[in-house]
Amino acid sequence: MSPKITTDLLKQLRQVMKSPKYVQEPIQAYIVPSGDAHQSEYMAPCDCRRAFISGFDGSAGTAIVTEQHAAMWTDGRYFLQAAHQMDNNWTLMRMGLKDTPTQEDWLVSVLPEGSKVGVDPFIIPADQWKSMSKALRSAGHDLVPVKENLIDTIWTDCPQRPCKPLIPLDLSYTGVSWRDKIVALRSKMAERKVLWFVVTALDEVAWLFNLRGSDVEYNPVFFAYAVIGMNTIRLFINGDRMVDPAVREHLQLDSTLEPEFKIHVMPYGSILSELQAVGAGLSPKEKVWLSDKASYALTEAIPKAYRYLTLYTPICIAKAVKNASETEGMRRAHIKDAVALCELFNWLEKEVPKGTVTEIIAADKAEEFR
Repeated sequence: MSPKITTDLLKQLRQVMKSPKYVQEPIQAYIVPSGDAHQSEYMAPCDCRRAFISGFDGSAGTAIVTEQHAAMWTDGRYFLQAAHQMDNNWTLMRMGLKDTPTQEDWLVSVLPEGSKVGVDPFIIPADQWKSMSKALRSAGHDLVPVKENLIDTIWTDCPQRPCKPLIPLDLSYTGVSWRDKIVALRSKMAERKVLWFVVTALDEVAWLFNLRGSDVEYNPVFFAYAVIGMNTIRLFINGDRMVDPAVREHLQLDSTLEPEFKIHVMPYGSILSELQAVGAGLSPKEKVWLSDKASYALTEAIPKAYRYLTLYTPICIAKAVKNASETEGMRRAHIKDAVALCELFNWLEKEVPKGTVTEIIAADKAEEFR
């Protein structure tokens, strides 16, 4: 495995770090996290910015580029992979080893006094921003939001964001309609005395509306946000997939509904401006519920006094408790997979003695049976 040559890419990134076209003031360091705007663990190709700039494509890692250095933090699963995939422009920071500095400590040690550290505010969770900003500020540096992702400015052949068809799930799979899920969610909102709930995690959007997608490989999700009010539902999603008759029927988009169940479909990219409008219209003591893992950008759209932040959202907790239809679906899935495995074991017993079966051949055969 040859490492990716990143000399030119790092040169380009360092140039845009100083360009007034992209930053209000020059920044002395730029952070490239692994996640996307929904803080997903698994990402679409267009969000694999850390892999693009470094060559390291493991599922976990954070790259930081300064004017003189480039460093990559990752855990023990990826020490060997990262070392093979990155060229000598990069320093591998082996997390978990006692001599490995934290990102904040390393930045403090290499940056000149009064430096600015930039990051895309949509990609960093609010809780991580808070802790990193505090650590840098105590050392005389500032963590600053960079409106346009700087990796995107140099990634000339970046793939398009996926916009694949949606799959509605009926009650035989979900056990509960999306309308009933909205009612239950609003009940939790009323208990906490909040007027709005912001859904940012892709799996939570999919669960709430009983929809599935394939925008992220091996994950049944699609790119969307939702904002639920006590009397309104807003779904932020792009593409022509909302014209699919099955999806429109499932969401009752063309039906005459009570106003509180009418789904207003809005452009995916308008979530920030819509949240800012919500925040601007709040009265004293009114609250907006967000996960503390939501992006810094969306969290900041709501004035601090009006935020209600929790580690676990009511959707996260609700979808962890399976109803009868869901548990039956799990049983059926396991039975189907057990049949496939029995067929695989039978095939292995016959083929392995021939001495021609490799691990990849067996894996391909397992996928075929499944």
